[in-house]
Amino acid sequence: MSELYLVRHAQASFGAANYDQLSDLGHQQSRWLGEHLGLRGTRFDKLVVGDMHRHHQTMDGICAGMGIDGGDRIVLPGLNEYNFTHMTEAYGKTNGDDPLYQIIAEDPDNQKNYYRLLRKVLSAWTRDEIDDVPETWMDFKTRVLDARDQIQAMADSGKCILAIGSGGSISTFVGGVLGIPDENVFDLNLQYKNTAITHFFFNTRKMNLTGFNSIPHLDTNKMEQYVTYG
Repeated sequence: MSELYLVRHAQASFGAANYDQLSDLGHQQSRWLGEHLGLRGTRFDKLVVGDMHRHHQTMDGICAGMGIDGGDRIVLPGLNEYNFTHMTEAYGKTNGDDPLYQIIAEDPDNQKNYYRLLRKVLSAWTRDEIDDVPETWMDFKTRVLDARDQIQAMADSGKCILAIGSGGSISTFVGGVLGIPDENVFDLNLQYKNTAITHFFFNTRKMNLTGFNSIPHLDTNKMEQYVTYG
């Protein structure tokens, strides 16, 4: 059986003009994960990333922490995140009177209420209740599951793969493996920690989830202050 370490990107830059960049803490989280994997003697045969800056930067940090050359990587855009900014704007065109939407419109840095609004938007999205979105839920789900199929096709005896994605793509990936109903996929999405590992054993016929949302590199009293979700 092959192994897949599917990792959510490190902390991005919430509230910045460009979210798709790691924060200073995000760069450190990536290196800490790499150091942890290196100390455990983990070795990867293939490196896979989505086509976003935060995915590549997370992979860079992990590889630096492991002391390996991570330049040879496979890019699968299917692991990219949905466009939550444009999706929320589309939601506001028909739901501008939503109190949560109004709060965020006045205070975009209100992180707690932002994620409450995002949960509502994602639920409406999976029910096709938002018009003019940059990508429908079914289109998003199809490309994520296509990326999963491409990874599964890499299965070979002893293969160990490290892949970097985002909370939405990873939760949809897991949902496809477990057969989770669409309306419940984002219950997983919003609890994903930055640089958390979701682990699978797989072959070309089947993929089994064996670990979910794990942060062994941050799972101590000293390091718990560095656990983030954005």
